[in-house]
Amino acid sequence: MSPRNAPPADEPSPSADLSPDSAARPEAELPPAATAFHLFTDDISSYEDDGPLGEVERLIAAGDREGAIAHAEAAARETEGLAASLAHRLIDLGEPARAAALIEPLAAEGRANARALILLARALSLAGRHQEALDALNEASFLDGRSATVLLALGSARLAAEDAARAIGDFERVLRLSTGESEREANERAEAHFRLGEAWASMDEPGRAARHFKASQADDPADRRGAGIRLAELEAQPAPTRASAAYVRALFDGYAPRYDGHMTGALSYRGPDILLAAAEAAPDFSVDGPYDAVDLGCGTGLSGAAFRAHCRTLLGVDLSPRMCAAAEASGFYTEVRAGDLLKALDAAPSRFGLAIACDTVIYLGDLEPLFAALEKALLPKGWFVFSTEKSDGASEEAQSRGFEIGPARRFRHTEAYLRALAARHGFEVVSMDAAALRTEKRMPVESFVGVMRKS
Repeated sequence: MSPRNAPPADEPSPSADLSPDSAARPEAELPPAATAFHLFTDDISSYEDDGPLGEVERLIAAGDREGAIAHAEAAARETEGLAASLAHRLIDLGEPARAAALIEPLAAEGRANARALILLARALSLAGRHQEALDALNEASFLDGRSATVLLALGSARLAAEDAARAIGDFERVLRLSTGESEREANERAEAHFRLGEAWASMDEPGRAARHFKASQADDPADRRGAGIRLAELEAQPAPTRASAAYVRALFDGYAPRYDGHMTGALSYRGPDILLAAAEAAPDFSVDGPYDAVDLGCGTGLSGAAFRAHCRTLLGVDLSPRMCAAAEASGFYTEVRAGDLLKALDAAPSRFGLAIACDTVIYLGDLEPLFAALEKALLPKGWFVFSTEKSDGASEEAQSRGFEIGPARRFRHTEAYLRALAARHGFEVVSMDAAALRTEKRMPVESFVGVMRKS
């Protein structure tokens, strides 16, 4: 499960500031509204096409960012009908200005349909050009004024431009239009309620915000938007014991194309190297290998690159198919599986000598099921090397449960909780050190790096 609405080790944590130069800043500093319009519909989300879109995806998976950008721009010039979908890929790659450039000529000539104008507006908003984004969406509303998709995008753009009052009107109109029982209309209501929750929260109305987050959960029980975590932040309900799988998958499918560059660049991410150093400092780790290993939440393969010298075989597991494609293309893994890590551990045909979980358990609050699965999946003397964000145990939630939701909407764990789990499931704590695996908003994020060995 890989490290906006909360962030992948980054994805966007909220901020009130949205200045015109926002495109130059890490996306972790943008408010959720600025990266909106991901409406969980199928019109712009296919990642398996055989044509130009498929080739862009293959280049993304292979880590060839520049090649993917160049291919998207060339394909858009040759096939006008793909401009919106290719612009979507460029947005995923963190290139909103180049995405806008694919659609702007069509819009200028009056040949952009409502869907293309929505993608144009998203790109313009991410580039800090909020008034132009609103202009594009106003044009889209002239083309299809009763479209829930247009209204959701328009409201989200108004939120990004700090016009919460008018945004609320757009989202309320979606609720009046999308009253049917179809999956699409349920998704539209869930998105509208979630955005209304964000809008009312920004206006310091937690009661109204909570009502809409709960309504979003009701229309989307899988909770792809993370409404449960937002409700916990508002203290409107207890924190969930883990982030929903659908939420994490949606989060990282959108983040995968720019994950490596953003993590190692903007966020100074050193997680896998720090875990490797901790493991190699443990007595017997280096001499007892190589291991049949599993990378839990493998992401794009950064941990595979770090630990490959110690692995005889390496299974990668991640909820995000897009992350899995990148991990498979890295060449560091014997096998990569898209799915839940607990199910993967239960289904493994043989046991492992090493389990790695770098920035994975930050999406799992209650670690009891994970330790129980590892107790069965690891060989005697097998190693578990992991990281999690550090809780100082000061909050009532951390004191009662051993974990809490931090300000970036990820879980943090106390050292006492981690040591108690180890003792209960037959693990020796070889080391438990504090380290900063990355920065966020230019501040180090303090984490625990644990090395445990099964008794």
